[in-house]
Amino acid sequence: MKSPARIALVAAALSLAAGATTAPAATAVPSAATKCSAWKTITITGGRAKYRECTRRANGKQQVNGTFQLWDTKHDGKSVQAYARTDYNHWYGDKVTWEHFYGWSNESRPSPPISSGWHGGDDFELTIERK
Repeated sequence: MKSPARIALVAAALSLAAGATTAPAATAVPSAATKCSAWKTITITGGRAKYRECTRRANGKQQVNGTFQLWDTKHDGKSVQAYARTDYNHWYGDKVTWEHFYGWSNESRPSPPISSGWHGGDDFELTIERK
């Protein structure tokens, strides 16, 4: 039997994934003024995440967007959980502008790509763990 917390995380991830397919084109295809990092990978026992961050200036303000996918790589009843956030001044005292938790527990395939959308900030952070 699945725990209510696990079911809630999976439901949240699936509903977000469904919404991610209708994200604005600017999120999926960066404009010429948008700068994106290379794809990076975080690997932990039983899970993995691939992500990148993009930055741009809009109306004179710095904005950041993160896109990522989660993999559950171990059949053990646990899920890969991710904490994503955007912020300013990462190294000198964060000012968080957006944050959200996600979960994925399907070992047969990765999550759909998940996008934070554009938010004020100069850094996108992603932390993953198993629970």
